[in-house]
Amino acid sequence: MMLTVNGRGAYAYTGGKPFDTTLPCVVFVHGALNDHSVWTLLARWFAHHGH
Repeated sequence: MMLTVNGRGAYAYTGGKPFDTTLPCVVFVHGALNDHSVWTLLARWFAHHGH
């Protein structure tokens, strides 16, 4: 899912679940030498456990 944050593009991964605004949201931020794949397992776990 692409978002605009402060006028810049940002990517949001929902862990394989549709985005639900009624659930708590967890934001993972990776460092400059990484990409979103460092959070794949954690993102899926949180998505499938009510976040």
